Amino acid sequence: MAVLPSLATVADLAATLGRTFTPEQEAQAQALLDQASSIVRAYVRLDITRATTTDTFPMRRSDRQHLGAPFDHARHGQVTLPQRPVEEVATVKVNGTVTHDWWVEQNELFLRSVPWLGPPGAHQAPRVEVTYTHGWSPVPGDIQAIVLQAANRVIVNPSGIRSETVGGVSTTYLIPATGENLGVLLSRTEMRVLDRYRRTASSVRLRSV
Repeated sequence: MAVLPSLATVADLAATLGRTFTPEQEAQAQALLDQASSIVRAYVRLDITRATTTDTFPMRRSDRQHLGAPFDHARHGQVTLPQRPVEEVATVKVNGTVTHDWWVEQNELFLRSVPWLGPPGAHQAPRVEVTYTHGWSPVPGDIQAIVLQAANRVIVNPSGIRSETVGGVSTTYLIPATGENLGVLLSRTEMRVLDRYRRTASSVRLRSV
């Protein structure tokens, strides 16, 4: 599986902080951005960045009525594409055979009636292989901002200290008012922002290419 790029760059982080990184600091910043990006992706259950993926899914029967759909048929198949937004579907194969009898609504792929297998495989749903392009380009600004904030928390306050006094000088560090040391983890506010992107249900994926 390809390694996904971080959702913000070291240059973005340097600009946010208004500073120039040394080579060692650049390496640390990249590691923190990678960690924050992984945490954000895990929370929203999406790759987020634009990419083209080929996956295979078991088709399920759909009883949804599609008035005015390209293929108005009482019995058709359906597959939920897990990555979104879906930008383009390139090819669809059912049990290894290319088909053009399909249409897409948001991240739902519908296929004109496809016969289920007869005995002895009667209980096996057809396998649908889909090659599709998904994700955002560029990364949405609010997602990028959260990744930068998470990385910045560690750079600004690597020890997780809220305040300290040295030589009569008191310093207060920028961490949540609760005193919780989040590091690159997400705050409740950040989670609420990301909830608009979060995928709440997932499709069964048989394999990835």
